[in-house]
Amino acid sequence: MRIEYVFPQSFNPDDVDIRLQYISVSQLEKMIETGKLCIPETEELPRMSNIWNDKERSSFIESIMANLPIQLIYLDGSKTPWTIIDGVQRISSLHKFLQNEFVLNGLEYFNKECEGMSFSSIPFYLRSRIESTNIVAYVINPGTPDAVKFNIFKRINKIGKQRNREELRNAFFQNSVSKCIAELAESSEFLQATHKMMSKKGMSDRELVCRYFAFRLLREFFNTTETMDDFLDKGMNALSSLFENDFERETARFKTVMQRCYDLLRDITFINIKATRKRINKNLFDVFSYTISQLNDDEYQSLLRQSDQFTEKYKQLFEGEGFLCGKELRKTSKEAVRKRFDTMNNFIMKFT
Repeated sequence: MRIEYVFPQSFNPDDVDIRLQYISVSQLEKMIETGKLCIPETEELPRMSNIWNDKERSSFIESIMANLPIQLIYLDGSKTPWTIIDGVQRISSLHKFLQNEFVLNGLEYFNKECEGMSFSSIPFYLRSRIESTNIVAYVINPGTPDAVKFNIFKRINKIGKQRNREELRNAFFQNSVSKCIAELAESSEFLQATHKMMSKKGMSDRELVCRYFAFRLLREFFNTTETMDDFLDKGMNALSSLFENDFERETARFKTVMQRCYDLLRDITFINIKATRKRINKNLFDVFSYTISQLNDDEYQSLLRQSDQFTEKYKQLFEGEGFLCGKELRKTSKEAVRKRFDTMNNFIMKFT
């Protein structure tokens, strides 16, 4: 698919519009309960690469009970609901504790008084202290350009226990796009084509879906981006910029492409068949899914009718100096990626 797309403007420090705000824990909790502040769903938290365990949550809660200073948080308040730029673990820990979803353990200062207790069980003065504690927050104001906001997301995330880039994209695009990516990563077509091999930890499965759309929508721009992560960021932005009908058509097309890839290659779909360990190869996923997505129905049916011959010739591409041999698949330079896409297209078109 070819689309008219203008890259977001580069980061301009003059566009940064952030205010300092003190928010009490009880206010944060009310914002969550009323839907003004969005935190990851319960089932989303285990996917995150930097998830805290109950002992780490307890240590944070104890710091508040002990009146110790805590690190400030960053929030995107440019639209409702607000989203968390930095502080997901701290805010979700407070929310879970106030909802009596875990008990304190491994305490240092309040071991005798509160060990093994939930929020409703700890002494009143400590409950009151927690709820009245003010947290320092930097809040992005409305009107801040998306390019500036995402740059803030990336830069702040470089400090402390980090989220990976896919988790940042998921947090930043808190709309139908993130939900759609999540649903597609759970679709039967994707799970079948990837043999249920993609890890959900760190949202690796969703990153693969993002790679498909980035190349599908912006392949011609690949050479103009500095890194693959920058390319995927722009791919998500391009997907979110589509008109509703185009968006629905492209997401439906994704499922069709995944099914077609599997129907052609079955148990070797997206797999480097010469690798010692059987797993999904991202570079192979990119080039094969993209090329299949470019075929019209007649071209695909012609390819499918020759599937046995196609599969035999496809396997030979991994042999010797073939363009899918191990050393070639490992190459990630812009020239190597361009060559891989062009060669795959020429190979497949011989069967259409």
